[in-house]
Amino acid sequence: MKNLYLYTLAAMALFASCRKDNDDIGNPPPQPGSGDNTTVSFPNDTIGLTELYGSFAKQSPTFTISKSKPNRPFSYSITSALGQNGLKKATDTVVTGHGQSDAQGYAEVFAPGLNNYKDGEITVVVEMENPDTTITGKFQKAEYAIRNYTDFMRIGFYIHGDTAAHYVQTQDIAFPDTVFTSSPSAGYLYGSYDGQGHKISNLTIRSAGTPPGTTSDVGLFIASYEGSVLKNLRVELSEAGVTSSGPGNFGGLIGRLYENSTVINCSVTGKVQVALNAANAYAGGITGFAEKAKIIGCSYRGDVSGPVAGGIAGSLGDGSVINMCYAYSAFGGTNVGGIIAVRAGSINISNCYVVPTAHTMPFQAIAPVAAQVVVTNCFANMGTERPGLTIGSLPEINASLAAMVVTNWPAGVTPPANNKPYKDDVGNTAPMKLWWE
Repeated sequence: MKNLYLYTLAAMALFASCRKDNDDIGNPPPQPGSGDNTTVSFPNDTIGLTELYGSFAKQSPTFTISKSKPNRPFSYSITSALGQNGLKKATDTVVTGHGQSDAQGYAEVFAPGLNNYKDGEITVVVEMENPDTTITGKFQKAEYAIRNYTDFMRIGFYIHGDTAAHYVQTQDIAFPDTVFTSSPSAGYLYGSYDGQGHKISNLTIRSAGTPPGTTSDVGLFIASYEGSVLKNLRVELSEAGVTSSGPGNFGGLIGRLYENSTVINCSVTGKVQVALNAANAYAGGITGFAEKAKIIGCSYRGDVSGPVAGGIAGSLGDGSVINMCYAYSAFGGTNVGGIIAVRAGSINISNCYVVPTAHTMPFQAIAPVAAQVVVTNCFANMGTERPGLTIGSLPEINASLAAMVVTNWPAGVTPPANNKPYKDDVGNTAPMKLWWE
């Protein structure tokens, strides 16, 4: 009986051992040295315009592969949880690629086509070979968030005609002590730019203008494409400001506004000065030249001068509108106007005021006197009265502005609760500010 009992125990142990081996088939315990330590890393958790440009120019990788086996092939694909794989257009395709790690098991990937994805969470799937391993990583794409001056400088570096681009500034931005010879942005403004009330400061531009027969557009922005909107931005130029020794369109905010562009609730402080002997040169506190454009709720405080110089715009083209704007500035030049200096076609200026701290003569208080220039409910403390323009002292101007109520506000502009576009600055003895300043 004792031997039978021992035989039974031995059989049970053998059966249990066989069951354990069968259960472990396909899930063998890891062996020392057999694990895959490959990692996928992102130099930046958020990829914005600065990082997109760095990858485009092969200056900084989109992601890196490290701790892999030497000379190991891999492929990758980039997707998003958003609709259509997060791509902007139905014709766009998912970005894919391949490569191989180096002798140290390292590889840098400069992924093209990231600009075709919508902003949001992006997933990178890397398929390593020999042995086959799948590694997944994620990052945030923020192409339209303007976080710093390098983001701003990359606006338009690859976009040509994309009116769906809508940039949003996330904080105050200061340029370094750099002297630009043209606008710091890479291209025209397409779509829109919303400063969200933030400022851009310390901008210095020293332009030589352009050769005869060509046109230069210079400002914080070069120019706006048709239908673009620029709003809610404060610009503080450096002490040197924007200057030019040659021809072109020069503005503290934007060089030129093309047809159907709109500027809303923007301010500029600082110098915009063009050499008086520069032919075909236009200077403006906001813009040098505008055509069929709308400038609403904007202000300029500084010193503007040039052959043609205006507090808001040097030249205003047919069908343009300026509403609820002011200039508190020194004016110098040959052909000078408080709001605009020259015009081409029919224009409308309303609810504006001008207070010059200095000026050359002749000086047009608001705009040129012409049948095509309609001026309504405007004020200045020097010049000649005309229909729609009242000349008075600063206290008288402030009293009129304090009583001003606008009941028909333009589309896209949020009015204050009292519908009054102007309010006191440091007291009623100083020129008034706009409601949003």
